[in-house]
Amino acid sequence: MSSSSSSSPRTAVLVVMIMPLIAIHYSTSPAAAQEIKFRCNALSFPLDDHRRVCAYHLLDHLLGWTDPVPVGEFYDTYDCDKGKHTVYGHRKRDDGDAAAACLAKAKDILQKKQCDGRMGGMAWGEGCYMRFEIYPLEDDDDYSD
Repeated sequence: MSSSSSSSPRTAVLVVMIMPLIAIHYSTSPAAAQEIKFRCNALSFPLDDHRRVCAYHLLDHLLGWTDPVPVGEFYDTYDCDKGKHTVYGHRKRDDGDAAAACLAKAKDILQKKQCDGRMGGMAWGEGCYMRFEIYPLEDDDDYSD
């Protein structure tokens, strides 16, 4: 009995020591190496601003409305707010499933996560690149009627 009761704490110690090693293994796996890097423009606009919808439309257009997204480079523009603003975009996709997944993640970052509500942003990873910018960059006060 004494060996059984002493192995229980020993087992718990081993489990506690092994868990960080498992976490290190998964954090350095190839999937983690496929991280998408991004930069967002420092200029932003209010959450209810229509430019957000315009940026969403442009990013959707950049994907070409097809599945899988065509390989290669594609440029597009989207006129916004009756010509007050124009959204410019560029995307590049290499061949392969990893590049297609990369582009989907890049769009998600630009559209819904880190760059949402920004005047521009870019995201890139292994086999893909996506960028958008809204012009002009001036405040709406410059466009008052």
